[in-house]
Amino acid sequence: MKKDWLSTKFLVLFFVLTLAWTWLCGFIPVVFGFTGTGIGTFVFYFGGGAPSVVALFLVFLTYPKDKRKDYFRRCFSFKQMGWKWPLTTVVIFTLLSVVSIFIGVGLMGSDMPGMDYIKAIAANPLNIFLVILLSLVSGPLNEEFGWRGYALDRLLLKFGFLKGSLILGFIWAIWHLPWYFTPGQAQYNLLQDSVFHALMFIPSVMMLSVFVSFVYVKTGRSILAGALVHMFSNLIGSQLLSPYTTEISMLVRYTNMVFFLGVIVYAAFSRKFKEEAQAVIESIGKQED
Repeated sequence: MKKDWLSTKFLVLFFVLTLAWTWLCGFIPVVFGFTGTGIGTFVFYFGGGAPSVVALFLVFLTYPKDKRKDYFRRCFSFKQMGWKWPLTTVVIFTLLSVVSIFIGVGLMGSDMPGMDYIKAIAANPLNIFLVILLSLVSGPLNEEFGWRGYALDRLLLKFGFLKGSLILGFIWAIWHLPWYFTPGQAQYNLLQDSVFHALMFIPSVMMLSVFVSFVYVKTGRSILAGALVHMFSNLIGSQLLSPYTTEISMLVRYTNMVFFLGVIVYAAFSRKFKEEAQAVIESIGKQED
């Protein structure tokens, strides 16, 4: 089995098991009417860890020993990731959020975000560790052993940089389907406000996926770097601003999408980046030998 560890059949299995597990757990409280209860919340969040759990199961089941070692090194190595791209990502998402708030509050008259997390950190700087922990658990830790750690390499190898990243982004987006029907979730709030805004969540995640892949390539396939982009996107563009109006939420999302579009155009037309991406893809292909 471990001779074909990089085969497409395991990628399909990863997606099928991940979607089935998450959708089953996500829709059970909705169908049986116990969303918002203790057991309903537990079942819902139990499905949220599917991408990472399924990926880790497949890694231990199918990867040769040296490939498992490489996988976990890329998950946890700060040395490989470096600090350039994580810090760049923080600056980018901060600027995008500031621009969004300026447009929303300064030009459109929306209410200023409450920024309860920022206030909590200002009151006690040690709270920053709790905020980061919550942000890490609420997305990257539950998902990134799978999305970037397991699926991305195979999609890059089969479809190339842009198409592979967009396919992963689409699956990542529709994986959130139960969130649309669970009160208290951002996607549920979007759907209550506007079907258009709710549907735009899908292309926004697809475009974010390209940016995460871009950083993944720039850091030599660092899974940790991809996870931190995911975390900073959630933390700076959502959690630190909470509570906020739907108008601010969508302005942040659309401002981010404009930036991501720039990344997509650059990735599509930059000869230098295409050569970098191709070199990474070729390095993935050599692992099959």
